Amino acid sequence: MKISKRLIKIIGSITICAGSMFMLSGCGDVQNFALNMRQSTFGLPLTIATYDFEGQKIDQIKTNKAYIHTDDNMSQKSSNGDEQSSVIDIDYGKNRSIHVGSTLLAWEGIKNYTDIYNHNHVNVNTKNENDKSIPFVNRFYNNFKNSWGGNGTVVFIKSHSGAPIGAFYGKHVSIHKTKVKNATDFVIDGHRLFCYRCDYTTYPVHVLKSMAQNQKVDTHKSAPKVSTK
Repeated sequence: MKISKRLIKIIGSITICAGSMFMLSGCGDVQNFALNMRQSTFGLPLTIATYDFEGQKIDQIKTNKAYIHTDDNMSQKSSNGDEQSSVIDIDYGKNRSIHVGSTLLAWEGIKNYTDIYNHNHVNVNTKNENDKSIPFVNRFYNNFKNSWGGNGTVVFIKSHSGAPIGAFYGKHVSIHKTKVKNATDFVIDGHRLFCYRCDYTTYPVHVLKSMAQNQKVDTHKSAPKVSTK
């Protein structure tokens, strides 16, 4: 019995050390595996928000330990073993919320720049902010380019109507399949972003910079000439 406990401790120590080495290596797949294991075992310190069709935030909770997974009672598998049910459980502390249908985002250790943008532009009524000919991502980039620097990737998340609800920046971004139907996992600089029933697009920061610069050139060319006579 003593030998068995000792072996368990040794195996556990080796596993932890190996996991730490892989995490430091920056491998997205290994980081994703480690985050999944941590979430299912201990839970992750997640911010969880749901949104309506137009992108309006419905609710938001912050918890130190959360685990999001398919509801066991509603789970249905296809003949290929793929999950057919979109009903998910959100376990946090001693609580459980059951969710299906509307868009849901969950993240930890990273900023949602869309929340920051919306908060800073509540009462803004300038020409550039209302000009529909200027792409939203260009305006967004111009607001946060100093925070992001010249490298990395930005993940833009949209509601089903196309309304922006999330923007997350990282130097190392990877995308992963998840067991939850209609959901996608991201690993952003070693942190988790979970997207349920979302549209998304990823942009390298240098592409956003180029788009913003090209927009300025196009706007300048199309500006009407004003006579000074």
